[in-house]
Amino acid sequence: MTLSLTTLVGLAGTLLAVGYSVPQFSKLRQMTSAAGVSIAALANSTISGVAWTVFGIHEREIWVALPAAVSIPATVGAAVLAWLRGGSRDRMWLPVVWLVTLVLAGLSTPWIGTAPATVVLGCSVALLVTPAAVTAWRSHDVSAIAASAWAMLILDALLAGAYGILADIDANLIYAAVATIGSLAILLRISIPAHVHARLVPVPVAGPVAGPVAVPTEGLDPDVSREDLSLVA
Repeated sequence: MTLSLTTLVGLAGTLLAVGYSVPQFSKLRQMTSAAGVSIAALANSTISGVAWTVFGIHEREIWVALPAAVSIPATVGAAVLAWLRGGSRDRMWLPVVWLVTLVLAGLSTPWIGTAPATVVLGCSVALLVTPAAVTAWRSHDVSAIAASAWAMLILDALLAGAYGILADIDANLIYAAVATIGSLAILLRISIPAHVHARLVPVPVAGPVAGPVAVPTEGLDPDVSREDLSLVA
């Protein structure tokens, strides 16, 4: 039995889909804190995985549906662990907006064709990498982020792009470009030493106490005026 190049690329993409989704789940299982991990990004990724699976089934493209489907369990697991272990809950409205956008794009297909769905799906990975990158760059502790997951996502994106060229699937090409750029941004943040990042994004400090400061007067020299005490304070 001879496997075609398209099949080989699709199979490799499926294996990598498992490879980039499992490390983050495994790392969170080993840690008590999900510092620097965006829950919204993981939720977006789960929704996108379901959408890609449906798209692949609809287009009868097994190597589009299968890589998306196998990545869903680990992504859901990582999202649950991040929620339970203090991951970032910023921008939690994004998954809701993303789900509505995907549904509308899908429902519009019978009237205006597949172009909107293709663009939306191609950019779907942006809903994973953008919140993850923003959270990582704003966080001073990124110890819970699995660098290997993002490195594998780049490889997965390259294979997805190759499959898109071979099978003439535009959504894959858009996905490849967005995933590569976003993953590189996250890996760059992880590689930056803590003291360098602290200069780029200063650690917030407590502001000055508002209002006048009460100065005790018991036991003080009666010749010292309240104005003198204020100046000393």
